[in-house]
Amino acid sequence: MNLSLPPRFDRFRFMIPKEYIPLEVREKYDRFLAKNPSVFTSSIDYLNESIKGITLPGIENLIVQQPQVSHNSNPSVAKLGGKINTEPAHQNVTLSPENILSKIDNTFTVTFRQNEGLYNYFMIYESIFHRYVKPELYRSRDNEVFDVVFLDENHLPVSRMYLLQPEFNGITGLEFTYDKVERQSETFDVQFTFNNIDFDFIHTM
Repeated sequence: MNLSLPPRFDRFRFMIPKEYIPLEVREKYDRFLAKNPSVFTSSIDYLNESIKGITLPGIENLIVQQPQVSHNSNPSVAKLGGKINTEPAHQNVTLSPENILSKIDNTFTVTFRQNEGLYNYFMIYESIFHRYVKPELYRSRDNEVFDVVFLDENHLPVSRMYLLQPEFNGITGLEFTYDKVERQSETFDVQFTFNNIDFDFIHTM
C-alpha cells in the first residue's frame, strides 16, 4: 500500500442501519417493491443502494485571539501617575478552553440519487415524520450509531468513523420542470445531527 498516493474518494462504505428506518415504513415500501420487478427484495437495500455520497464534519475555530496591549508610562502624564497605551495591540493566540467536541459541527449530509418513482425520497420523508411524531418509540436512540468505513486500494477496511445518536435534521425539497431536453441524474440531500463522534483503525493483519 502506497501511503503517498492521494486517496480515491469512492473508497468508503456507508449504509443506514435497517433498524433506523421505522418498521412500518420499511414494510410499506417492501410491499411497493414486491409489486414491481426489481433486483431488490427489501426497501432498506433499495434505499442504501441509492446513496451517492456523504459529507462529514471537520474541526474549526480551535484558536481564541486575545488582544494584548502595553501600558508604558507617558512622560507627559507620569507626574500625575497616569499611564497610557503607547504601543498597538497585539493579538495573542491560544487554544480555546472549550471542549473540543463543541468545535466539531455536529451535522453530516448524505446525498441520494433521485430514483424513479422517488420511493427512496418518500421513504426518508415518511421516516422523518414517523420518528418526529412518535418519539416514544425511539427512547433507545442512545444505542443508535452510523458508521463510515474507509477502504484501502484493495478495498479492505482500514478505519471506521462512528457518528453516535444520529437524528434527522432535514431533507431538501424537489424541483420539477418541463424544460429539460435530456435526462439527468438528480439528487437530494438528507441532513443528520449527532451527539458524539469516535473512530478507530481496523487491524487487518
